[in-house]
Order: sequence, then C-alpha cells, then structure tokens
Amino acid sequence: MSDYKRWLANYTVSVNFPSVSGFEIVEMLQARSHLAVLENKLSASERSEIEAADALFLEHAQEFYAGLSEITDLSELRTRMNALPSHWWWHLDKLVQSRREALAI
Repeated sequence: MSDYKRWLANYTVSVNFPSVSGFEIVEMLQARSHLAVLENKLSASERSEIEAADALFLEHAQEFYAGLSEITDLSELRTRMNALPSHWWWHLDKLVQSRREALAI
C-alpha cells in the first residue's frame, strides 16, 4: 500500500474515534497534512473521502481538542510540526473557541 493510501485510510478511519489518545490524534493530524500536500494528485473519489472525513473531524472537534490538550499545548505543537496556516485541522483550539462563541450568542 502506498504512503498516501495509508494516510488516507488512517485519516478517514481515525475521525470516527474521537476518544482515542492524544498521540493518535497527532498522527491523524499529520496524516491529514500529508494528504493536503498531495490533494491535487488524488482522484475525485479520494477527495470526496477526505471531505466526508473532514466533516466528521469538525463534528468531533471538541473531543479531539480535549484529547490533544491532555498531552500537549496545541499552539506549541503547531510550531514544532511547522503546521501551515492553511492547514485548518491544526487549529482545533480556534475552531472549538469559535463554536463556543457562536453558541453563546
């Protein structure tokens, strides 16, 4: 199995399990970043799989953020991983905060 297929499988399966350890969430975020780099080379079907997985990821953002918070500071992790600003999945803290603010209105 090629690397990108492993990353695709890792990401699309992992988003279904928001209660995994923070370390597994880091692996999921890394897989998503690898896929983003290759996105223009993926088939339409593979891009659709990623879009569906992204929707699940957003649905479980609070749980994923909680899991990451148990092991690391997300801001520091973004810096260590050289996460690109366009890679929104590395910004769970901001996503969760925005959702909280929207619900408070």
